[in-house]
Amino acid sequence: MYSVAHNRLVFSLLVCLLTLADRVVFGHDGPDPRCSWLFEESRIDGGLVKSIAGPDLRCDGNPLVEKVGKGTCLRLDGLSNAFKATSEWESLRKVLPQDALTVSAWVSLDETLPYGGIVSAFQDNGDAETGWVLGYNQNHFSFGLSSSGADDGDGVMTYLSGKTEIQRGRWYHVCGVYDGQEMQLWVDGELESQSNVQKGKILYPQKAKLVLGAYSDSNEHFVMSGRLSQVVVYDLAAKPAWIQHDFEHQKEWTQLPPVLDPSKSFEFLVKPYLQYATLDSVRVVCEVSRPSGVKVRFGETAQFGQEVNCTTSDELLHAAVLEGLKPQTGYYYQVVVREQGSDREIATGYSSFQTASLPETPFAFAVIADTQGNPKVNGRLAQHAWALRPNFTIIPGDLVDDGLKKNQWVQEFFASMNPLFSRVPFYPVLGNHERNADHYYRYMELPPPEYYYSFEYGNAKFFMIDSNKKVDPESEQYVWLEKELKDLRRRKEAGESKILWTFVSYHHPSYSSDEDDYGNLWKGKSTWGDLRIRPLCDLFDQYGVDIVWNGHIHSYERTWPIRSGKVVQQDAPVYMITGGGGGGLEQAGPIRPGFQNNVKRGHHFVYVSINGGTLELKAYDLDGALFDQIVFKK
Repeated sequence: MYSVAHNRLVFSLLVCLLTLADRVVFGHDGPDPRCSWLFEESRIDGGLVKSIAGPDLRCDGNPLVEKVGKGTCLRLDGLSNAFKATSEWESLRKVLPQDALTVSAWVSLDETLPYGGIVSAFQDNGDAETGWVLGYNQNHFSFGLSSSGADDGDGVMTYLSGKTEIQRGRWYHVCGVYDGQEMQLWVDGELESQSNVQKGKILYPQKAKLVLGAYSDSNEHFVMSGRLSQVVVYDLAAKPAWIQHDFEHQKEWTQLPPVLDPSKSFEFLVKPYLQYATLDSVRVVCEVSRPSGVKVRFGETAQFGQEVNCTTSDELLHAAVLEGLKPQTGYYYQVVVREQGSDREIATGYSSFQTASLPETPFAFAVIADTQGNPKVNGRLAQHAWALRPNFTIIPGDLVDDGLKKNQWVQEFFASMNPLFSRVPFYPVLGNHERNADHYYRYMELPPPEYYYSFEYGNAKFFMIDSNKKVDPESEQYVWLEKELKDLRRRKEAGESKILWTFVSYHHPSYSSDEDDYGNLWKGKSTWGDLRIRPLCDLFDQYGVDIVWNGHIHSYERTWPIRSGKVVQQDAPVYMITGGGGGGLEQAGPIRPGFQNNVKRGHHFVYVSINGGTLELKAYDLDGALFDQIVFKK
């Protein structure tokens, strides 16, 4: 392994080489790196990794130290154990390179992802691409960087992609270089890609974090699965002689036989679940622990008779659309997984689903919101809901406590809800705790753009909205919803649609008597709900929306019918908060607003049954006891 003495020796050689170089390279105060981390037991204290240079690191999981020859490395599980610098971003910006950069690491990957990070300090959100990242995309290493003088404008990153096909379990030396004029990506001492698009100083975000072992910015956090050895960051551009010397110093690691995580068995990370059922189709999704081929066998009996191969973009998450099905028909299915390069197979037991109901057929569904961070509770609610045999489930947001953390999706949400989701599809919306994370979009199989969409089931139409984004009359979602509602009314008046019921779901409540989210009711006044959302209510009044389901407040509340902000007797939307899916409980304030019909503190779910013009709504607590019910008639 490297040592401080070795680093000084190598960069003394580098300084000599720079005097002979024909390309200008930015100066450096000395041979020491700006940041350097060596992963050995003496430098790890609990979750803290002490640096050789630069900030210490804090781990959000439990990585394992492993021996590699005479050296050591850390094993990352791909779920939770990435490393973040302990220093605040303002302090980090003074340490990180400004004019030139060399970042190198030894890495061995158990899995590859569409977006993977080894070490990064960046923000990659559409028109705000700043900073840099050394990582991997699919089966090749990558290096991305944004500069202040780029040809294509400030705030756009250039990504280099290597040529080496990554072999899982094998060690590689990866190095990204930028000298203010040119970017280079080196793999095992060989130059594999370069670009002169970026120029000038490195352009950093206003706020970000320095992370090792993950591709991580404000709404993405993909943790590396594999091994990580020394990571070093310099504020000068290394020449080929140094990069090749650095590789040769530890070249024997690349000759070692590939080793995958021995603790990872060949299994489902996320067991198969269902999404977006229509009259003639349904989607089956699953995630496996090793690159695999996946197929779904299905049919009207457990003899199946049909099968379809899943599609995938990262060899781990698989989705299949089962098409050509009969309406309102029960089917059986089984998911079979074969590991790549192996004869090993795993298969689920037989499960079942139903296609969507025709307008004249009764159907039922469950509503469960804010399942976040409490798999014990939402698992019980899922069992209670499944016992009532709903056709599908609606989730008005906050599926997990922190959408950036993959382990919460894998080990909490999907694991606890599987008894329900393996047999009935679920239709979610984004809550604030999802943090608009890419994990949400990765796991959901919904119509684009996925953060808002609609679907029909039986004689009902559902509109799903993201209340974290703008919903004012000029917003994209408002304009879309108004157009959709207007078109639905036109089709109904023309006899082209049999839709009788109209529902909307989003996370933040338009009306709420909660004690402190919208003003402290124990000491003062409340806005009685999220005022940002109220413009949508005008649409609900105008186009005859029947019920609006929300979450966010961890309690139960049902209003009287409300039109133009006032309680009426009938023919107006009813607003319901169903946020008792698992999050820490909240309660109503001491002042009762006129719109409040029923309120209850406690974990719960709602069950809705529809038969033509009759809608029965029931609410059940954590013990499965009924505590509220109402019948609506058309």
